[in-house]
Amino acid sequence: MKTKFFLSIVAIFFAFTSVSAKDIKSATLKVEEMVCELHEAKITNMLRFEKGVKEVKTDVPSRTVVIKYDAEKTTPAKLIKSFDKVKCTAVLVSDVQEKEKK
Repeated sequence: MKTKFFLSIVAIFFAFTSVSAKDIKSATLKVEEMVCELHEAKITNMLRFEKGVKEVKTDVPSRTVVIKYDAEKTTPAKLIKSFDKVKCTAVLVSDVQEKEKK
């Protein structure tokens, strides 16, 4: 009896964890207008409020922005379009699936 109960609890746990796994991706964008810390701050602040964005990393010398995002809530095209708000042009360099953390 205890074994059946334990197995049913384990089955329910795995059913919920597999359903709740998110499709997290990472997009690397090239932003030629990001030449100083002021532009970097504008871009970072703008991206914080975009739907689905989980994390933003910028690098001014290489003029790149790496965005971790929920692929169920946004796309690279939407993220690129959001750069219009800060009068910048972004170009997608790469878009990769993030590895699940266990």
